[in-house]
Amino acid sequence: MNMESRDLDIIRKGISNWNMYRDSTILVTGATGRLGRYIVEALVDIDLKYNLNLRVVGMARNNDKAIEVFGELLEFPNVSFIYQDVNTPIEYDGDVKYIFHTAGPAAPMDYKRSAVNTLWAHVNGTHNVLEFARTHGTKRIFYVSTVEVFGEQKADIKIAEDYMGPLQHLKSRACYPEAKRVCETMLACYKDDFGIDFCGVRLCHTLGAGIVLDDGRGFAEFIDCALKGVDIVLHSDGSAMRTYTYTPDAVNAMFMIMERGESGCMYNVAAEQNLISIRDLAELIASLSPKKTTKVRFSQEASNMPYLPFKLAIMDTSKIRKLGWSPQTDIKKMFKWTIDSFC
Repeated sequence: MNMESRDLDIIRKGISNWNMYRDSTILVTGATGRLGRYIVEALVDIDLKYNLNLRVVGMARNNDKAIEVFGELLEFPNVSFIYQDVNTPIEYDGDVKYIFHTAGPAAPMDYKRSAVNTLWAHVNGTHNVLEFARTHGTKRIFYVSTVEVFGEQKADIKIAEDYMGPLQHLKSRACYPEAKRVCETMLACYKDDFGIDFCGVRLCHTLGAGIVLDDGRGFAEFIDCALKGVDIVLHSDGSAMRTYTYTPDAVNAMFMIMERGESGCMYNVAAEQNLISIRDLAELIASLSPKKTTKVRFSQEASNMPYLPFKLAIMDTSKIRKLGWSPQTDIKKMFKWTIDSFC
């Protein structure tokens, strides 16, 4: 991926104890995915910077994707990969001190292709991670969850970590949020029964270099249209409000939580200053089109994509901000940099 130096600077900001990883082995599941690739590259970078003698073990589904994402980084002596499905028990000999568990389908296109596969990839995958941690000397697991666990937000208020709203569980679209809820409970159970420490993050929309443009996410579809110079078509009035966080800012928060987050706690992470309506976001992305030919128009036809169904999904981030986190990237920069990464 050849991460930009500015992105590494953002990830490193405010982290004071990189030494916690000295002489440690760190497993990153979903290593070639949207978040995993940043975590792997950041760990290699801090190992070189501080001579920590750490080992990064990436887990991915296939070698070709790892080569495409990481290239020469795979030849580094402190990097190794295991290639397998997260649904199967993890095959690695030796202790692993820290685990960043990012694997699992998380896009509307995944639910559309197979709600069953989406559900079990999260449940089986997290179970396999926890069983591995139980038998491989793991000190702490970091879990990546989602704003969707909160369910429907009934009032125009920011959602604190202890909020839990209704979820329409008899719809297949619930495969993702319900699986994430089960996984969070699974972590709590393993902590109580086996003493396996965990912490984690609940994210809203994150983006940056390396996103997939055809996975059914609204903003990715808008970016794809902007790159092609075609119109962005909205199938609603575009009034739904969302926050958008630059991936390096989110990864910075993840390392901060892993370093000094409270045991057994999940933290909301979102750049609240980047709150914008779907309509205004479409107009912003259209204005950044390299071809300068993209416009926004509306259609009466309903979309067949299972987008996040709630009008509001705004998280309260005061808890992570008390740890010292402050996102560095405004909404125009993050979308410009993301579009630039494809040019």
